Amino acid sequence: MSDDSNEVLTDMDRSQDALAGSHLLVDLAPGIFGQQQAGWLVTIETRDGLVQIDTGDQAPTSLAAIRSRTDAPFTHLVFSHGHQRYNLACRDWVLDCVRTSGRVPQVVAHENVERRQRRYQDSNGLQNRLLERQFRYATGSLEGRQFPFTTPTHTFRDIYVIDAPGRRIEVHHAPSETDDAVAVWLPDERVLYGGPACIPFFPNVGSPQRPVRDPVRWADTLDRLAGFPAEVLICEFGEPIRGADAVQEYLSTTAAALRWCHRTVVDLMNRGHNVAEIVNMVEFPPEVFGKPWLMEGYTSLEHVLRDVYRTQFGWWEDLNPTSLHPAHPADVAREIRAAITDPDAVLARVRALADAGELKLALHVVDLLALDQGGDPAVVEARRLKAELCRAAAAANPSYVTQSLYLNGADVLDRANAEATA
Repeated sequence: MSDDSNEVLTDMDRSQDALAGSHLLVDLAPGIFGQQQAGWLVTIETRDGLVQIDTGDQAPTSLAAIRSRTDAPFTHLVFSHGHQRYNLACRDWVLDCVRTSGRVPQVVAHENVERRQRRYQDSNGLQNRLLERQFRYATGSLEGRQFPFTTPTHTFRDIYVIDAPGRRIEVHHAPSETDDAVAVWLPDERVLYGGPACIPFFPNVGSPQRPVRDPVRWADTLDRLAGFPAEVLICEFGEPIRGADAVQEYLSTTAAALRWCHRTVVDLMNRGHNVAEIVNMVEFPPEVFGKPWLMEGYTSLEHVLRDVYRTQFGWWEDLNPTSLHPAHPADVAREIRAAITDPDAVLARVRALADAGELKLALHVVDLLALDQGGDPAVVEARRLKAELCRAAAAANPSYVTQSLYLNGADVLDRANAEATA
């Protein structure tokens, strides 16, 4: 990989990237250390060399951190899953290994990784816009960028075993956030790296911009991981979980919470409710969701319910006949604006709802005007109000993804107003 991959990321505004991480090496278990980026970059020492789980997106500094501790060559580079940022620098690591040791490391990934990467390449423009919104990069900063991909040298379906001298390393398929995710089990040391299946807050089901992440499949994976007698669980983020009982509690309670979401949504669907009704009806019982690792942090529990709904139903979420064959959004917004004879009353109602703390309702009402285009003074004011509401909603929501999307929406509204009034 050329320096272009690193340039892509330095061009982004990392001051707004909550997942940028650091290169401080942290001992995770005996002979296992890591550095935090989008997730842990995990380095496993063996007598034959190093097995690396994920290479991240910042090759020079990441490699330098490892080389500050050991000069051992890399024998294997393992993809935890196929999300782009986790292994953008893989080719740089391969080249470094060849240059410093004369060895070509094996690049190991689940067989579904290549299909995912082909999809990303086919939808490159879309993926760039998704990244800009979700991680608060400047709009257009990724325009035309092609993220590099290193083709694995070895793929597998169920399990890939690295029988290194003095250390057996098992790489297991662990579908969860993605269908190509893996977990890594060290049976002799009883250390389990859970990959994206294990994070220190509620599982990242229900990402608003991503395909369905089946919570039942995720729960099945956690139940299977609970079958390993692990005494240390390395999650994708955060501190390792130590002690067999603590590991089992984390895995079992997380799986139970995911299954509760599934059962609850399906029951409400069986009773005829649509998704908007369901997400406003469900109350999450503290006896199921009261654990620190089941709090909202990256995703939103409401969005988890939406993904459950999508596993059972098609795109016609609101069950409103109007949405079966909708008119173009710009035409709809224009006609709604034309039908409103007293826009000041609409704006006053929006302000009243906002003052009462009813941000959800205020956003619905303001859209009567804010979705229209152009420089109509009432529309400009509606966009301004909506930007305020989006920022207030972001401040009130614990989900990183939700915050980012609200704030991105506010930025888009501000730009639209600037263009309309220029």
